[in-house]
Amino acid sequence: MSQKMFTTQEISDFVDEFRANGGRPAGKYTGATLLLLLSGAEADGAPHVSPLNFYADADRYFVYAVNPGVDEDPRWLHDLRADPQATIEVEGRTLRVTATEVHGAKRDEMYARQAARYPQFTELQAAVTRLIPVVELLPTGS
Repeated sequence: MSQKMFTTQEISDFVDEFRANGGRPAGKYTGATLLLLLSGAEADGAPHVSPLNFYADADRYFVYAVNPGVDEDPRWLHDLRADPQATIEVEGRTLRVTATEVHGAKRDEMYARQAARYPQFTELQAAVTRLIPVVELLPTGS
């Protein structure tokens, strides 16, 4: 499994602040395009919560399994591969989504769009040997 980039407490603090701020990042993350992905389950049965950078395209959200500097996919991607039904909190809304990993030209296009907005995504890809997966999150309407 992947290494943690942030402590459990740092993630918990971010999630609390994100929710208290109506689904908008605050502090050093003000202006970032972040959502919360709720997938899998923790030991206590609560969903695993992952703050993720996203790219919105019409009614779809694309997220990137970066896991900075690590040649392993992050836990949330393993969760979605096991069960593609998840929930996201984005821009003050809570949505049920179906996750689909995108490949080939579509993956490359969506990764390039994100890298154009955030150049560090080019550096993140160069730092690992694996091709960083891209996942489409499509709201299910329920």
